[in-house]
Amino acid sequence: MTLQPEDFWSFGEWLLRPQAFLESALLQGVVLIALAILVGLLVGYLVSAVRYGPAEGFYAVARAVRDLIRDDLPGTSPRRIVALARLAYKEAIRRRVLVVVGLFLVGLLFAGWYLDPRSSDPGRLYISFVLTATNYLILLLALFISAFSLPADIKNRTIYTIVTKPVRATEIVLGRMLGFVAVGTLILIPMGIASYFFVTRGLQHDHEVADIQELADGRFEGKLSYDQFHEHTFTLDPPAAAGEPSLGLTDAVRGHRHVIRQLDGKYVIGEPTGALRARVPSYGTLVFTDRGGNLDFKGIDVGQEKARGGYSSAGIARLVGVAREARRLEYGYVEGGGGSLGSAIYSFADVTPSRYPDEEGIPMEMSLRAFRTVKGDIVSGLRGSITLRNPDNTQLESNPINFVVQEYDVSEERLPRQIEGTDGGQVRMLDLFEDLVTPDGRLDVVIRCLDGQQYLGATTSSVYLRPAESSFAWNLFKSYVSIWLQMVMVIAFGVMFSTFLSGPVAMVATFVCVLLGFTAERIYDIRYYMDKGESMGGGPIESMVRLLRQDSMTTDLDVDAIAAKVIQGIDAGLIYTLDVIATSLPNLPKMLSTAEYAASGFDIFGSLLARHAVATVGYVIVAFLIGYFFLKTREIAA
Repeated sequence: MTLQPEDFWSFGEWLLRPQAFLESALLQGVVLIALAILVGLLVGYLVSAVRYGPAEGFYAVARAVRDLIRDDLPGTSPRRIVALARLAYKEAIRRRVLVVVGLFLVGLLFAGWYLDPRSSDPGRLYISFVLTATNYLILLLALFISAFSLPADIKNRTIYTIVTKPVRATEIVLGRMLGFVAVGTLILIPMGIASYFFVTRGLQHDHEVADIQELADGRFEGKLSYDQFHEHTFTLDPPAAAGEPSLGLTDAVRGHRHVIRQLDGKYVIGEPTGALRARVPSYGTLVFTDRGGNLDFKGIDVGQEKARGGYSSAGIARLVGVAREARRLEYGYVEGGGGSLGSAIYSFADVTPSRYPDEEGIPMEMSLRAFRTVKGDIVSGLRGSITLRNPDNTQLESNPINFVVQEYDVSEERLPRQIEGTDGGQVRMLDLFEDLVTPDGRLDVVIRCLDGQQYLGATTSSVYLRPAESSFAWNLFKSYVSIWLQMVMVIAFGVMFSTFLSGPVAMVATFVCVLLGFTAERIYDIRYYMDKGESMGGGPIESMVRLLRQDSMTTDLDVDAIAAKVIQGIDAGLIYTLDVIATSLPNLPKMLSTAEYAASGFDIFGSLLARHAVATVGYVIVAFLIGYFFLKTREIAA
């Protein structure tokens, strides 16, 4: 899982952005709500002007604003909202929406046949499946029940049994939203419980000891039976005292291990551990050095990644300080070989004995990339080294700890509490916390590539310390909270569109909003490269011209200079319009999806969920206000 720069922001940084307040979520949310109100008023005026004339249309909209501020908001009754929510809830239940739970359970039954247990990481496969299936099912359900309910009531005229009573438009919109959210929650709970048991039971399996032999030092080495399309090897230590069991641990296969106990000639194989995890990572800041030892943010560009931006070298203290403040995430490569001084330097904070109490050392995990310029020994893998260094005294550093890069997987290392190293040219035993960690808890970890003409790739998220581990069940619950937030947002948009559109059109409009949010990242990339003049093939109009003329994307547009400027101007207008729309709409995969965290075995931190919840509340407020004005316009027209 590769994180983006904004993933490292705290909730306060995301909300306020002290360094760039104009880009803060708070300011953008206020602007978005203001623009939504203006657009709603403008559209409401246009509709009223067409029906009643310009002057009467203006007064109709003005009355709607007056009613909202003077009457509807202050006079909104929670009791009536709850009553309308119960009505919407019962209406949705009568439509037999609970059948979605049955469809999901049937899907889980058949998924057990088709999910490949021979996958290199079956835990990730199972978690991704249940979260993806739940996400799509619940969003489709939310889209259906929210878009069709109010138009159906208006068409059947059952809405008049409500509006003829002292019920306000604010209560109708909020009641519909809350009622449909209650239905979705009722469906989401059993789906989450079934998902948990499906994942945990699907990964359970047993082994038996197939072969064992005694080693010269008194330990035992053996192999477990071939079950669930894999097998393990293990080493069993002798018992610590008479009457106590011998303990051992298998090697890691397909993301899990087994604990083995032996007592009185009987072997007990424990359940698989490590397949379902919720790591609590502690990330550092990253700078690179090139083969000459010069410092930079970006590292070496091998042509696979587009490095955006960069900083000049002016000393590691300044670079690390800027990196810690800006939280940039650049992907760079480190050149290997004996003559290269290239390295990736990770600076970690808050490295204290109370946070890492394990006497054996600090757990560290890595997911590095490898780039080969020559074939070399592809069986053994690329070799790297880890050096621990005191940030304030670079003369204090440990001897290198060699490792082999595990591509497409997470390798686990442990930084020992006692390690041999150098102190001003003198070799001695160094204590991790007393010698290598500064008094304020900072530690530098230097990653190098040992193989010549080969490169190691790293981002800020590629190397992290692991001070703790959370519960998988709790992490899965937080993933379902994220799905619930997505459902709330889709319901809010569906109810909003249903206040002035027919059911099918409201459903399509909501779907288009979600779809544009899904494509937001692609629109951002197009705009970024257009700003730099690097957009291959141009915008939509230029691309269409190239298709009709069968021109290559890599050549200049073969048209008249004036025509080229017109085409590029129209393209720029379209792209920036799409960019504004995509920025205004919720980017559900980026904003609210946490499935990748759970599937990759990382804890979903609380600040991320808090950001998701605040963003959801903001969009619900926008949808509520727009829906209110459209419903008032519709009532005026009636």
